[in-house]
Formats: sequence, structure tokens, C-alpha cells
Amino acid sequence: MSGNPKPEFAWSFLVHFGMNMWGDIDSKPNRQGLIKKRLTDEEFALVCGDDYLALDRVRFDERLWRDLSEQLSKDGCNQIVVDVGEFLKYPSHPELAVKGSWSAERLAAEVKRLNAMGFEVVPKLNFSCCHRTWLGEYGRMVSTGKYYEVCSDLIRDALEVFEGARFLHIGMDEEHMPSYQSYNTMLVMRQGDLWWHDLLWLVKEVEKHGVRAWMWHDFLRKHKMDEFAKRMPKTVVQSPWTYQVEDGIGYENLFWMFRTLSKGGYDTVPCSSHCYGGDAGFLKLAEWCRDNMDRKRFIGYQMAPWMQTGEAYRRLLFRGSNLLAEAKKRIEKVNRAEHAECVEVSA
Repeated sequence: MSGNPKPEFAWSFLVHFGMNMWGDIDSKPNRQGLIKKRLTDEEFALVCGDDYLALDRVRFDERLWRDLSEQLSKDGCNQIVVDVGEFLKYPSHPELAVKGSWSAERLAAEVKRLNAMGFEVVPKLNFSCCHRTWLGEYGRMVSTGKYYEVCSDLIRDALEVFEGARFLHIGMDEEHMPSYQSYNTMLVMRQGDLWWHDLLWLVKEVEKHGVRAWMWHDFLRKHKMDEFAKRMPKTVVQSPWTYQVEDGIGYENLFWMFRTLSKGGYDTVPCSSHCYGGDAGFLKLAEWCRDNMDRKRFIGYQMAPWMQTGEAYRRLLFRGSNLLAEAKKRIEKVNRAEHAECVEVSA
């Protein structure tokens, strides 16, 4: 049996080991990018604009990661979701590796190190057509027999490396035209029943290993809840997200989805980020969810920095960890007060 912890409530942090999910369009450094505009001049000089291009090398600083994982532990994080992508040299498909990809044995050892620190570790393989660059040539074979064969192989490989994982995050976000045009030179799109066919196939492929699929809630942003509830299995964990809550923007037109998913019987892990909505965004999300979500279905919060695990982002990655700690402190303080009040009334 694996020693992968299974927290009752997740204080989750999304970390990028792989980064080849945002396409192959070459672009010049943009100082006004949503994340880059928050960098200092020195940090921006280190990034040099290639952080969202698909490259032939791994962009991962192990020393920084060791430091960050220690900080996450101190700050009360108990779950780490690893965006794997091209980072792993998949035993079944080593052709997907790039320079610096880790062997299965090396990554498995890192997972065990994190387990020993008290982290539940969850693999993430994004099968969205918009974030398929890490799949190499197979990303252009979507919905073919070969594509299904390769996806099945990669899911199996990942779950063997992340031994004891309860979940596998399958991504499936941003499958709409604006994102395709921003990230990819070749557009590959699934729509309607084909999108549902592939999603449900992926869910079954994950579940046959005794693991639950986890995904972003993006489909609900463009479609009605009736269709979603009719076709989406209740076993699939949903991560509704919003990053635009610095000044309350987004509450009315986005947060209804959070509550609707929870009331609809879906386990949810709401997600926010300090890189888009500012430092207050994650804290406001946590407080809103505490006050408005069905706590039986509300199984965690997630901080998603959306940054390379690289030295240029050290300051902002650590800030993300600190914000998670601050939110945890606020929520647990209220929970303790409510518990004490209940005990007093009961007495």
C-alpha cells in the first residue's frame, strides 16, 4: 500500500513540472502579460518571454522546488497537484520526452518524498485540445484510435508513478476558439457529442484504475447546466475557477456556477490565483465559498499560480503559498468559532 496521504479537506497547490501546454506560437516578450506585468524588471529579464511557448527542454528548477515544497508544508498545504506534461519520460512513450525529462523512477521517488512530508500528490495530464502540445504528434491525432491508445498508455504510466493517487486531473479547459487562436498554429477542435464522447472515454479510462477523474468546469461556462447535469458523471470532481475577484468583479456571473455544481451533487475544489486577480482574489474566493457552498460537496480550495517552477518566479510562488496559509487561517478561525457556538448551544 502507498503512503500517499488522503486529507479530508484539501488545501491544494497546483505546480507546473511540465510547461508545454500553451502552444507553439512564437511571440515576443510582452511586458503587459497578465503574469509578467507583476514581475520586477529583474524577474522579467530572466523570463524573456518564452515561459508560455512549447520548448524542447524542461523548465524546472529542482532547488527552487525543494524550497517551495518546504514552504508549502509550513503554510499548511496538504495537497499538491502536479501538471506533468512533457516532464515525465513515459515508459510507454519515451518519444514524448524533451531535454531534462525525468525518468519514471526519479519522479516516483519525488512523489514519495512529498508523501513523506504529508502531501497528497495528484497527477495532472491535460487532455484539452487547446493544451495538447505536450502530446507531440499525437496531439494532432485527436479522437483517432491511435490517440485513444496513447492516452490510455499515459494514464496508466502516470498512475504507476503517482502510486496511491485518489485522483487524476484531466484538464479539459478552454476548448473554445479564442484560446485555440492564442496558443496554437494548428487548430484541432472537438465539439458537441465528440467532446462528450472523448471526455466520457477519458473518465472511464481513469476510473478503471480505481481513481477518480478531476477536471476544470469550463464546459459549463458556455453551456446550460441541464445538459451538463444530464451527461457529466457525478463521480468527476469539478474545479470551478475565477481569477477576477480583486474588486468583486465576477461574483454575479461566475460564482453561481460554484454553488450550482455543489447543489447538483458534484464534489468541487474551487480554484483561484493571485497572478490574475491580485492577492485579494484567493482570499475572497475562500470566504465566499465558506459562506455559500454546500460543505458536504465542497472538498477543498486550490491555489493555481500558473507559473513555471523556476527561479524567476520564486517571489510570486512563495506569495501564493503564503496566501493559501492566510486563507486557511481565516477559514479555520471561523470554523472553530462556529463549532464553539454549536457546543455552547448544545450544552
